[in-house]
Amino acid sequence: MEKKLVIIGAGIAGLSAGCYARMNGYDVEIHESHTQPGGMCTAWKRGGYTIDGCLEWLVGSRPGSGELYSVWEELGAVQGKDYIYYDVYADFHGRDGRRLHCYTDLERFERHLVELSPRDVRAARSLCEDIGALSKMRMPLGKPFELTSRWDDAKSVLRMAPSLIPMARLGRLTLQQLGDRFSDPFLRSSFANCMNDPSERALGILMVLGILGSGTTGYMLGGSLEFARTIERRFLDLGGRAVYGSRVTKVLERDGRATGVRLADGEEIAAERVVSACDMRTTLFSMLDGSRIDPVHRELLETGKLFPPIVHVAFGVGMDFSSEISCAGTFYELERPFEVAGRTITMMSVRNQCHDPSLAPPGKSVVIAMLNTDWSHWEPLLDDRAAYKAEKERIAAFVREQIEQRKPGFTSKIEMTDVATPVTWERYTGDWHGTYMTWIPTPSKPLIRMRKSVPGLADFYMASMWTNGPGGLPGAAQAGREVVQLMCRDDGKRFETSK
Repeated sequence: MEKKLVIIGAGIAGLSAGCYARMNGYDVEIHESHTQPGGMCTAWKRGGYTIDGCLEWLVGSRPGSGELYSVWEELGAVQGKDYIYYDVYADFHGRDGRRLHCYTDLERFERHLVELSPRDVRAARSLCEDIGALSKMRMPLGKPFELTSRWDDAKSVLRMAPSLIPMARLGRLTLQQLGDRFSDPFLRSSFANCMNDPSERALGILMVLGILGSGTTGYMLGGSLEFARTIERRFLDLGGRAVYGSRVTKVLERDGRATGVRLADGEEIAAERVVSACDMRTTLFSMLDGSRIDPVHRELLETGKLFPPIVHVAFGVGMDFSSEISCAGTFYELERPFEVAGRTITMMSVRNQCHDPSLAPPGKSVVIAMLNTDWSHWEPLLDDRAAYKAEKERIAAFVREQIEQRKPGFTSKIEMTDVATPVTWERYTGDWHGTYMTWIPTPSKPLIRMRKSVPGLADFYMASMWTNGPGGLPGAAQAGREVVQLMCRDDGKRFETSK
């Protein structure tokens, strides 16, 4: 007889856990508070336009790109899909009119850097060599922390060896230090300020350039919501059940074991296993009573550095920007700094989604700016709707004006404006402080493999990007896979990945 499993949340982690649980013979029911799957991997419609809130690229989208492709294949996410593989990661526009193109082809990128600044030939070569070394990295699929042996760790190190040395060497490099490699002021400013915080580590952006340069990472046409629905279809085809508009408020327990969940309407659902695939803080302190927390989880929740939440400004505009396609968009160096909800920005990125015709009517475009911000700025506005609305309008006006300066006539062609703040993200997804990822790795707190269990509570597991930091779609999918490996271990089953 199949054991009953309740999964809280139909994001990518929850859907992944549901698929693998069905492959391994569990009776699975997912309860999702929203009306659709995806969690953070989502999109929404406004005035005939679709605003995509997540998917810019999918790591492991191409056959032969490593074990991650196998995960997407097992989840039914990549079969029969069309992709765009970018030639350009981003364009940087300086105040002096110069332009830097971050080509994903490293030889082309190096030539371009030297053309912009012949005296920086050594810095250009060094940068591209670093990116090239990182492009060889293939993350092993691995096992959950609880099932990993020393031999497993040794094999992982051997497989990642070509990238470990450059990763260790570059791990402490800041964006400011990366920029300082160049003597040219425009190149120095572009690299130092691309994340609007020169003190941030440069490894993240270098790894992205490496991943894109490897040719294994593309954009899936259809976008975030279609990607999530594809995995949902796999789950349903496997015989799983999904209940939407069903918010879980409590994990039920008896004698140190999870026994089910309680919904917001008071209904209680019995289960022999419970998986929380949603926000870690909400899980530990609301759905549970906060009395039993793994020390690593507690330390990260108290002192871990979160990825900053964003203000997501989108315009639907009657202009065709399809000739200006790049992965992360165009970065504009501002004439003067601008205060965005607790942060000062000196560079603003703007990208269009013309590469995906499903997101805008023919001849029109969705144009998006994503600006880092601080939750502490938004929290006081929760009880002041007028001030909250005014701050959204102020930020949208700034973005609009900046684009208008560079694209005359833009303002008159706007047909839709949408502003999503950290408050929006927290309300929609339940993610703590509206962050779109989780922990930022730092020298004092590097990436940590976390347990997916709670001390003293059997038959309960956590599977979300919070347990596979720093987050993102691969981490979420692997988190769902790993909790089912743990369940199979606990039930004496062999873990299966097909059905």
